[in-house]
Amino acid sequence: MPLHVEIIAAEQPILTTDAEVVVATTVSGQIAVLPQHEPLLTLLAPGELRIGRGANEIILALAGGYLEVRDDHVTILADGAERAEDIDIARAQRSRDRATARLGQARSNVDVARASSALARAVSRLKAADHFRSRGVTRSR
Repeated sequence: MPLHVEIIAAEQPILTTDAEVVVATTVSGQIAVLPQHEPLLTLLAPGELRIGRGANEIILALAGGYLEVRDDHVTILADGAERAEDIDIARAQRSRDRATARLGQARSNVDVARASSALARAVSRLKAADHFRSRGVTRSR
């Protein structure tokens, strides 16, 4: 029995599909969800989300959010989600560079937190795009 995966960001559905495995980055590290997984609710960190469907894999960059597993249904409420094949690499690199510069100029804990968050999002976008391109992953449309 496959997993039913639903990803929602900004109150709009991003993707609904069936999968054999979901690999996500939580605040505690990376997890893999397989069919018959125990119920789970966890906080997601910015990072790559991989959804395995046989020989195909869907890759997204997530800006964080929540993941819930219940009865072979995986629901992801994402702060932001972008399909790896849609990522503009040059734009993501500029975002990374700006965040790195802001981190070096941070004057308060708030500045550090904002710059660190922006840097984590940019790096996750670049990793997802690189993973997608290096593996020749099938488009997720």
